[in-house]
Amino acid sequence: MAAKNPAETDKPKKKDQGQEKAAADTPAAQVRPPADPRHKVYKKFHGKFLPKGPLRDRLKVIQQKWDATPNHDGVTLEELQALHADWMASRGKPVKSKV
Repeated sequence: MAAKNPAETDKPKKKDQGQEKAAADTPAAQVRPPADPRHKVYKKFHGKFLPKGPLRDRLKVIQQKWDATPNHDGVTLEELQALHADWMASRGKPVKSKV
């Protein structure tokens, strides 16, 4: 067996400096503004079917306000979170009593 050159094994491998510089110049490397937290909650209702009643009516009102303007004025995060909490509570299974 041939002995390995110790100079080759001791050197840490470095990336090409040209590649690092090119990666830093790409648009993906630039800092993006934080996402709107309302979108995260609003997405939970997308494609879901709420039962008839006050929950569906509240969702329809929120959707109309959401679609009215491009920046979704009039819809608050608290309003969306309250609707989601009420919806999850209505879907909850009854608690089994321990006998």
